[in-house]
Amino acid sequence: MNDTELGTHEWWESYKETVNSDPEMKVRGHDKFSENFYVEISDERVLLEMDGGEIKQLVPNPTMNNQWSFGVEGDREAWEEFVQETPPAFNHEIIASHYRTAVRNEDGHLQLTGNNKKIFQHLRAFQRTLDLMRVAHNDGGS
Repeated sequence: MNDTELGTHEWWESYKETVNSDPEMKVRGHDKFSENFYVEISDERVLLEMDGGEIKQLVPNPTMNNQWSFGVEGDREAWEEFVQETPPAFNHEIIASHYRTAVRNEDGHLQLTGNNKKIFQHLRAFQRTLDLMRVAHNDGGS
């Protein structure tokens, strides 16, 4: 397990390196993924500025001057479950987690916000980007 706490500056920098060096982000059209999105862990928001499947910049606490198409929000406990090497059911991938929040009105899961069309146009790349949070958090799975 990575000794760096989820959501710290060091954690985000490690995550950025993981995404930008991931060979899968370069295949199946992932290199076309250039939508900005945010991740909100409790009340801490970080904007990921994506360009060609790479994180070009991480913007903590984005303002109205920043632009994004969509986001994913959850409390710290939901994110900590999501980044576990083997996450529990329904917090193992974004659509399952969002379903539990949006449709079943359950607590403890992640929720998608923003432009649904953009989310689904880029779902595979977006989901891969989120899955790499797990890889980064668990030292590459080793």
